[in-house]
Amino acid sequence: MATHGNGKSAGVWLERARAWAREHGIAAIVLGVAAIALTMPLATVRWLPFVDYPQHLGTIAAIHGQGDAIFDRFFVVEYARSQYLLLYVLGDWLASIFGVDGAGRATAILSIATLPLAVGWYLRVHGRPAMLGALAAPIAMHAYVFWGFLNYAAGMVLAIVALGTHARLVQRPDARRAMWLALAALATFYAHAQLYAWMGLACIVQLVAMAPAVGRARAVRALVGSIVAALPSVIAMAWWLRQSGVIERGEAGSRSGHAAEVAAQGAAPIFTPVADTVRAWLGHSFDVYRDGSGVTLAVAFFAGVLVVIALRGGRDAVVVPASVEGTTTSGPWWRRIIASSPEWPMPRTVAPELVLLLTFALYLFAPFSYRLIEPINHRFLPLALALLPVLGPRGALPMRASLVVAPALMALAIATGQVHAKRFGETDREMGELSAALEHTEPGGRLLGLIFDPQSEVVPLPIYLHAHQYFQARVGGLACFSFVEFPKSPVQYAEGAAPPPFPPRFEWTPQRYDHAVWGESFDYWLVRHESGRDAPRSIFRGAASPPEAVFESDRWTLFARPR
Repeated sequence: MATHGNGKSAGVWLERARAWAREHGIAAIVLGVAAIALTMPLATVRWLPFVDYPQHLGTIAAIHGQGDAIFDRFFVVEYARSQYLLLYVLGDWLASIFGVDGAGRATAILSIATLPLAVGWYLRVHGRPAMLGALAAPIAMHAYVFWGFLNYAAGMVLAIVALGTHARLVQRPDARRAMWLALAALATFYAHAQLYAWMGLACIVQLVAMAPAVGRARAVRALVGSIVAALPSVIAMAWWLRQSGVIERGEAGSRSGHAAEVAAQGAAPIFTPVADTVRAWLGHSFDVYRDGSGVTLAVAFFAGVLVVIALRGGRDAVVVPASVEGTTTSGPWWRRIIASSPEWPMPRTVAPELVLLLTFALYLFAPFSYRLIEPINHRFLPLALALLPVLGPRGALPMRASLVVAPALMALAIATGQVHAKRFGETDREMGELSAALEHTEPGGRLLGLIFDPQSEVVPLPIYLHAHQYFQARVGGLACFSFVEFPKSPVQYAEGAAPPPFPPRFEWTPQRYDHAVWGESFDYWLVRHESGRDAPRSIFRGAASPPEAVFESDRWTLFARPR
């Protein structure tokens, strides 16, 4: 009898596994292809064309290098000053395995390529077709990714995951789901505070929208669970606000003239006209290449959105998959996965649509700037666009439709990856001989970047503005200008290591360099200049012993202190 019972049980679980594969297998393949397509351009180039990316690498290097003399003499780490900790702490850990450069690349991939997976998870929790999350692939590398706001990109992914976790808590309130929500909210906060605030507002909208469907008793339990789950991240936020002074100073550092700018701006946030915001929407999202290929991705993306909207309707009834009826969550881990993966009975609500509406409203009406923290509202547009698949079917797609939509979504994701891979290859070549220049430096030195030509002919942004930070990340030492100048940085100067303060926006105006002021603070000067032109040696005018050019190429010249 026992053998017969075990055989029958195995047959039941095998059938449930097949049901799971039928329901979610196609979605898993589509989302996996989308993630891989986004990963390939990020993993296969030497230099990522993102403005702030070298700064992130330099920060990871300084954190990971604590205990090493070439970093200890320059930096101390003060985690309480910043909430941009998730990627830096993760990068520090990964650097032990892959090195600093590999850790930075891994954090970029995790921040960007996982967006379709997060959207797919959110759709699935609400009973929508998870494969439609792949439609987010074209917007995953939006304009603010190219600005290098990887913390924001990671925050988008985590905030969407946290929102899906909250929806599961509303559907079935219990302590385990509240715990997962607490962890997701805490991770979102330590990725980006703006996305954490959005997540909080979205959870409120979602709970209100779902309350009539789940019933009063369950909604009350979900509210209590949400409040308890919010406590760790709220406490972390309060601690950060107290330690960082961000409310009083915003982005202003105490070493520069930014404090005067904040005082002149006043305490009130700055808003931009809605019409101006709308007119510039492409610049806030898809318009990331000078040849217009980003706009082409936008056309393909919105064509996909229209197809998804045309499929809306689906099965709005409450559905209980046969494979779930009578299933418990006890037993081996693989049984729990199979048992819990098909969704429990759930009513269809308009919660995802209302969250989307909230996000677009924040894009249009939230402030543009507060105490030099900007742009605020413009960054909500990529998030809103990523959530557009919620306008699609409110229930599972029929198999025939899935077999048509799935190849189209995969083709769109693959085309997106190819567009980025081709342009990344062009910016790789455009970077020039930076590696060769850095080979003429020694670890533990002090380098000042003077980027006279930060612009790119491929990307309409100053993607080489912080390229000098590759010295700090790949060679080791102190590279300026750096984010250490700002209070948001978890890395600060060690006592006696700071160069004289730089004026506001010094990195944008290297012609203001005065060798009499900063000359004694550096051993190397890395100059990027226009192709075909020599480095401007006038920057060292008046120096008794001007630095010597130890490396010269088409775009880079490295000067060193005379021996």
